Amino acid sequence: MKGSPILRALAQRYTATQAGRTGVASRDLFLDYEEFLAMNGCKDGDRRVVAERDLAHAGNQGWLELETHRRDPKLIQRIRFRPSHEPELFAAIGEPTPTERRCQLARQFLAAVDSPAVPPIWRASWQAYCQTLSDAALTGTSVEPFSREDVDGNAELLRLLPQLLAWPGESLIRFASCALCGDSKRLEQLKNRLGTALQHLSDGKLGGLDDLNIVENPRFVLMHGPIRLHLAGEWMDFRPLAGPFRLSQLDIERADAIETSAQYCLTVENETSFHELAQKQSGELLVQTSFPGSATVALLKRLPARLDFSHFGDSDEAGFEILEALIRLTGRPFRPLHMKRGRRPFEQESLGRPTLTRWPFYRVDGLD
Repeated sequence: MKGSPILRALAQRYTATQAGRTGVASRDLFLDYEEFLAMNGCKDGDRRVVAERDLAHAGNQGWLELETHRRDPKLIQRIRFRPSHEPELFAAIGEPTPTERRCQLARQFLAAVDSPAVPPIWRASWQAYCQTLSDAALTGTSVEPFSREDVDGNAELLRLLPQLLAWPGESLIRFASCALCGDSKRLEQLKNRLGTALQHLSDGKLGGLDDLNIVENPRFVLMHGPIRLHLAGEWMDFRPLAGPFRLSQLDIERADAIETSAQYCLTVENETSFHELAQKQSGELLVQTSFPGSATVALLKRLPARLDFSHFGDSDEAGFEILEALIRLTGRPFRPLHMKRGRRPFEQESLGRPTLTRWPFYRVDGLD
C-alpha cells in the first residue's frame, strides 16, 4: 500500500484542496471513479487491477468511501474522501500529512525567532516577521519568498538574513557571498528572494542587499571638473587633475562641505562621450551616469543649487527616462542638452567630437 500509485494520486488531489492546504475542511473530496482511474493511467489492464485493489482495501478499512450505483452495487461511480481521514490516507502511503508538514514549517520559522545574529535594532522586526511566517505556515497562506517544500532552502535563508542584517560596512556582493556562503555567486543567486524577505521584515525600510551595504559594484561617481571637498579638517582640491576621477559615496557623505567654481553641472549618459568632453578642460562639472546610482544622487544633492543642471544623453526613450530619474531622485531642475523628442532616436556619439571648448560643446542646429 505504501507504494500505491493510485493512493499517492489521491493524496496529491487532497493536498491541493482547501482542507489539504489550510486544514479548514469546507467539504469532502469527490472524484469520478472512471475519470480518476483514467487520468492516472489505470483505465485498464494490470494497472487498473492494482488500483482497484488498493482503493477497495482502503474502502474496507473504512477511511475511503466508494459510492456505487443505486441499482447496481457492483458499479462504482464515485470516490468520496473525508478530510477527517487525512491521517489514515497519508499513513497508507508512508508520508507526513499536510497538517504535519504545515506544523513542521511553522516550527522551522519559530526556531529562528531568537537568532543571536540579529542586531538589536532589527530584533523586534525579525521576531514579528518569523511569527508572521509561522502563522502563515499553519493557515496555508503564502510564505514567499520561502518554500513549503524546500526545508533546506528555508534554513539557508533563515541563516543568512540575520547575518546580512548585521553585516558591517560596505562590501562587494561576491566578497560577502564568500564570507557568508563559501560560494562567491550564492548571494547573487538568492538576491531576489533575500530582497523580498528584507522588504517584508523591515516593513519596506530595506529594499534589498544594497541597503545593507552589500553592493554589486563600488559606489562611486566618475566625474571631471573643479570641485573641492572639506574632509577631516582639510580641503581636498581636485581642480589640478587633468583627467577624470572617482569619488566614493562614503567620502561624499562624510564631507563637511563641497564647493565648485563651475557654472554648469552636466551629466553625461555614455562614458565614451564623457571622456571626449573631459578632454576639453572646460572648467565645468561633468558627471558620467546612466540611471543614477546612490553615489551619483548623493553628490548631485550636495552640489550648490546655483549651478545650471543639464543632462546629455541618447535621444531615445531610455535617455529621457534617465533625465526624468535625475530630476526625481535629486530634486535638481535638470534640462536636456542636445536631446529632442519626436526625432528619429540617435546615440549621443553620433554627434561626433565636441566642436566647442566650452558649453554647450557642440554646434548642432536646432538641438542646443
